[in-house]
Amino acid sequence: MSVLVLVAPGSEEIETVAIVDTLVRASIEVVLASCCPAGQRQIRASRGVQLVTDCHIDELTSRDFEAIVVPGGLPGSEAIRDTPLAIDLLKEQALLCRWRAALCAAPVVVLQHHHLLGDARVTCHPGFQAQLPPAQLSTERVVRDEANRLITSQGPGSAIEFALEIVRALRGDQAALAVAGPMVMP
Repeated sequence: MSVLVLVAPGSEEIETVAIVDTLVRASIEVVLASCCPAGQRQIRASRGVQLVTDCHIDELTSRDFEAIVVPGGLPGSEAIRDTPLAIDLLKEQALLCRWRAALCAAPVVVLQHHHLLGDARVTCHPGFQAQLPPAQLSTERVVRDEANRLITSQGPGSAIEFALEIVRALRGDQAALAVAGPMVMP
């Protein structure tokens, strides 16, 4: 199985590349899928970097993913929020008790908007934290809610930690340490 990473015009490039790169270092197959309304595979990320995806979300040949990951960034998170197939896949992932992960704006803009947080303990970019119920909000950089199979994080500066937590959830502590060591992570 593989991990699906959803992106759209305006997704945060540091987060996107950190996720894909870290997962690939852990020998996890990654499918980077565009949620462009016009069906394009190339997107301009939030800071103007051009990213080329593996496919458009409409071209997916499987719905069977170990995890589905949503980077933040605006208006990328809003475009993903407004992509019906992306939301269907995230809802299906939750029903199957499989991992979902989102960071920066995405936990609020995508997951909370579609009632996909449940009662999970979550974090997000500090600029969006006031929109989360106080009982659910954590101010930790990365939060893993095992019961809800949900990993959330705060933003570009925590993206590698976030990605390593995904590796840890999918492949275990030793795999995460094996990836983190050569990356000179603290």
